Amino acid sequence: MFQNIIDEEIKQENESFGNEKSKRIINLKKLFSVSDFILYAVSFMVSMVGFGEKFAPFGLAIFAAVCSNRIPAGIVYLTTCLGTLIGFGVNGFLSYLLTTLLFIVATLIFRPRYESMDRNEKQKLGVYVLVSSFIVQAGKMLFTMFLVYDLLASIMFSLLTYIFYKIFANSITVIKEYGIKRAFTVEEVIGASLLLAIAVYSLNGLNIFGLSISNILSIMLVLFLGWKNGMLVGATAGITIGMVLGIIGNSEPILVASYAISRNDSRTSK
Repeated sequence: MFQNIIDEEIKQENESFGNEKSKRIINLKKLFSVSDFILYAVSFMVSMVGFGEKFAPFGLAIFAAVCSNRIPAGIVYLTTCLGTLIGFGVNGFLSYLLTTLLFIVATLIFRPRYESMDRNEKQKLGVYVLVSSFIVQAGKMLFTMFLVYDLLASIMFSLLTYIFYKIFANSITVIKEYGIKRAFTVEEVIGASLLLAIAVYSLNGLNIFGLSISNILSIMLVLFLGWKNGMLVGATAGITIGMVLGIIGNSEPILVASYAISRNDSRTSK
């Protein structure tokens, strides 16, 4: 009888160990699915892009957006740190590190408000993004001469980070649930296309036979959106992508027109 009891206890322990092991395998599969790899790559590429050499809001924006969607953010954080270091050097990396640490501490001390699980932005983190980015940027003025320009630049950087956080928070679901969710809203599609266009812009220095790879991929993205979703989405996405990429790259206004015209070609080909 005692032998049966011992055998039963050993069997239960083996089953519990097997269940824990299977849960770990499932969790690892969730972290390294195809959609996750795409998200990691996009996060890395986006964090290398900024407005000139001084403003780099996209790394913090996508990291906060991932946290807002309650997606495991550890690997995303590492990829954005690496991308910021490559794209903006040690100074940009230290600024990003301080901002994200302040952001994380603020969310731990002041618990964010939770929304419905059906919403894309499941945690309201916009205020934390705005405040943490402004404090770090404005704090640099303590070590230099105070200029009104620096104060206005800090405010502008914080607002840009907040705006792109809101865009990314509502568009990451397209990457995570593409092929699973059958329909996406227009805002989600345009936001995801803008996110991919910014990521592709990290390849701006790569040219083949004098042709810019980033411009080719961005225009192909607009053509694809117009083909799949119609002229309205194609035109809106083309103008939005053209304006943002034009500001990022200090390009001429004709770039906006070229992306807007792309939707006409996509509509015709349809």
